[in-house]
Amino acid sequence: MAETIIEVDCAESVTIAQAADLYAQLLMAMAEGQAIQINLSQIERIDTAVIQLFYAFHRDAQVQGLVVIWSSPSQLFSDAVDNLGIKAFYAQ
Repeated sequence: MAETIIEVDCAESVTIAQAADLYAQLLMAMAEGQAIQINLSQIERIDTAVIQLFYAFHRDAQVQGLVVIWSSPSQLFSDAVDNLGIKAFYAQ
């Protein structure tokens, strides 16, 4: 049986205002126990709080043995994460 990939799409703006909803989506995806693909291609604005949320989510998913696929990171996302010095968590 082929493994299912749960997809989570990020909007153009992922700020602290969207963090609770995004966190709920990520938790639901993690509960499925399948690989999770997070589409980062549309991000044009992101808060540090959301990057921290992604970082913690990635760490928790790894502890549970889940694969997280960071799909098509926008340049803004890449630059923001690189500036924080935590590029390795989303690098493929």
